[in-house]
Amino acid sequence: MNVLLVGGGGTIGSTVAHTLTAQYPTATVTLADPRTDVVDAHAIDLRHSLCHVAHAAGRSSFGDERPGTVTTIDPSADPTQEPIDAADVIVVTASVARPADSFERGGRLSVLKRNLEIAADVGDWIGDAEPTPTIVVSNPSDRVTHRLWEKSGWPRRCFLGYSLSESARIADELARRFDVSPADVYCPILGEHGEHMVPLFSRATVDGEPVDIAPTDREAILDYVRDVPYDVIGMRGGDDSSRWVTGRGLATIVSRLVDGGTDEPVCLSTPLDGEYGLEGVSVSVPVLLGADGVAEIVDWELTSTEREQLERAGAAVRRSMG
Repeated sequence: MNVLLVGGGGTIGSTVAHTLTAQYPTATVTLADPRTDVVDAHAIDLRHSLCHVAHAAGRSSFGDERPGTVTTIDPSADPTQEPIDAADVIVVTASVARPADSFERGGRLSVLKRNLEIAADVGDWIGDAEPTPTIVVSNPSDRVTHRLWEKSGWPRRCFLGYSLSESARIADELARRFDVSPADVYCPILGEHGEHMVPLFSRATVDGEPVDIAPTDREAILDYVRDVPYDVIGMRGGDDSSRWVTGRGLATIVSRLVDGGTDEPVCLSTPLDGEYGLEGVSVSVPVLLGADGVAEIVDWELTSTEREQLERAGAAVRRSMG
């Protein structure tokens, strides 16, 4: 597994790097970031974490394989395409520093303008290399995913906007309400990574059986999923975020791509060209993953309310990009 992590010096980027190396200690991870001191420090620490293979307590977790390595590059000083060509998967977490107004609900849009500019720069950098599956975490991720696709010139199948934290959060809430394990609940979420997310309660199940959730409960569940990342920021402080759920979710996507894909749909943002009646926009829809990214956009039957909500999500994302 060879992963290029663009923005590896940031809070989310370094968390993703740690999660990947902890779960896949034979992985090769390249941290691309112009903050050379910060990213070099992360790389040293991560490399040392892989050296626990040298003693009896740690050796068993590595198996018989040689540990991977962590390296760094500064793409602003040396925009070489070697790490792009070497990567099995690219993860983009690069972002401008978050202002204070990004710590409240809906705050992802406060970094829209600058992060679209960063996405354009990254797209220019990667564009001449061979198309590679690319997962976008930088917020607002639907818009950044779309801009990166436009600037890269790569096929749209390569681009996946990360939105699985919502699926994990709604699983937590439903599991508590029904007093079951999160593994026993299912409720996919389409739409925007933000206010215009669309939980498909029509497909919600517990222990594999459909459940009927009252409208007032649906609204309360949706409010929880919208609010909780900002609650975490409020409790941790503005320099932090709900990064553990993001790191774990990213690692699952990377591993599925490297292993060849998924047999069942997962809801991620990708550029649309008529699917679900939407085009010229990226929002989360059910996709099957393959080794090259999106193998198929799956056509699910939605209720009229869900379809209207998804159309509103697409319109909101498109409108905000000008």
